[in-house]
Amino acid sequence: MYIPAIRQDVKVSLYFQIYESIKEEILRGRLVPGEHLPSKRVLASSLGVSTNTIDAAYQQLVSEGYLEARPGSGYYVLDPGVLPVKDMTIEADSSDLHPPCPDNPILDFSPNGVDLPALPLDKIRKCIRDVFADPEADLFRACGSLGSAELRSSLCRYLGQSRGIDCRPEQILIGAGTDYILQLLIQIISYAKSPTRVAMENPVYNKAYQIFTGLGVPVDLIPLDKSGIEMKSLGTSPANIVYTTPAHQFPLGIIMPISRRTELLEWAALSGDRYIIEDDYDSEFRYAGRPIPPIKAMDAANRVIYLGTFSKSIAPSVRISYLVLPPVLMQVCQTGLSYYNTTVTGAEQIILSRFIDNGDFERHINRMRTLYRKKRDLFLHSLAPYRSQLDISGTDAGHHLLCRVKNGMSEEDLIANARNAATKVYGISAYYLKETEEKSVSLRIPPSTVLLGYAGLSDREIINGVGALARAWNLSSSPASQLQKKSDRPSRDPS
Repeated sequence: MYIPAIRQDVKVSLYFQIYESIKEEILRGRLVPGEHLPSKRVLASSLGVSTNTIDAAYQQLVSEGYLEARPGSGYYVLDPGVLPVKDMTIEADSSDLHPPCPDNPILDFSPNGVDLPALPLDKIRKCIRDVFADPEADLFRACGSLGSAELRSSLCRYLGQSRGIDCRPEQILIGAGTDYILQLLIQIISYAKSPTRVAMENPVYNKAYQIFTGLGVPVDLIPLDKSGIEMKSLGTSPANIVYTTPAHQFPLGIIMPISRRTELLEWAALSGDRYIIEDDYDSEFRYAGRPIPPIKAMDAANRVIYLGTFSKSIAPSVRISYLVLPPVLMQVCQTGLSYYNTTVTGAEQIILSRFIDNGDFERHINRMRTLYRKKRDLFLHSLAPYRSQLDISGTDAGHHLLCRVKNGMSEEDLIANARNAATKVYGISAYYLKETEEKSVSLRIPPSTVLLGYAGLSDREIINGVGALARAWNLSSSPASQLQKKSDRPSRDPS
């Protein structure tokens, strides 16, 4: 009779040890198809565990297709087919079986972070209660292919007031996240029988690139200069669509000036099949100077497709994005792709609509802009003692900055040393998908550069994190900062 091996000296549940032991024996061929396993009561007695523990292990193996339960007979081994076998020996110190030590957590400088504790949960809860208490709120009616008329009207008013975009609710298409809505957009453009070839900024927003290429759309990577996407290279590309992040280029943080936005519109006007996809993902968070209007607000010829999302302005789990389509493409969408249903529930759309209409969303954005500006200022202040060894850029907007470290370490060393100090940073090279040939005009990969996000960190985490990075990267504070620290100390009374 087969008895699994278990150990009491490891922090792994007994049922999981039994499950792993039996699975290993099946994969190694030591338990053959058709072999009858001990009953739950017999195996529990042999191992000194409860029958519930054995039942949990057996049920997991049944659900994964390793065992078959025969009523009144017991459990029998099934043929798992040809599967790769790995060493499943349980080690007491295996890092795979233990969570990270809570005393040494990873402090994540993610550029995608948001301050979730700062969400106005009381306002959101009240909005939800009010919507569900409203007898006229038709929460469960189908919203059609474009989305809720109520939310599209709210977005239309909000975009006009906050972003200067003049559009109609009929031009707005709502979907569950940017991933989905970009896929749908490619279908819309293809259905319009337009040639589809996309030009993207290099460095690039990886997910959009993966979506386009995954759909079989050719992508040309265009280098950047100090104003954003480089127009000479774009002019020589056969692409008819440009995907751009002008409010805060990801990941370099370039804010595209009016002159370059105008050049893009002139490029789009040269042919009737050209469009600009303007991803305005974090346009609300600009900390220096007056806001620059989006390209869509300057679009007299209807060549701009505006993409917005609530994953940065509210929370990543709010999977609601939207497109403002030119009338020609919206007509295509309504006639050719009307069989699609909206992928966001009606209740979610109405709740968000009310959150916008009652002013809570705008107040939230204003408060978060102030909060993120303070975090950015604290971050820069914490980095100030080491500025002689750092080049910092991309600080005027968004949720992250770029930091080039001039200590002789490679990007890989910076990332590895940070990880050893229980911090996580992100290398810039991951966003460059090829070395551009236009070396004289492009912003090439900056050596030893990482992205440092701050939006999702508390003030204490920012201060402690910068200190940890300084130690990990062997940064020394400048003499000027030491003098400043001394001058900040209260002087003693000579009496």
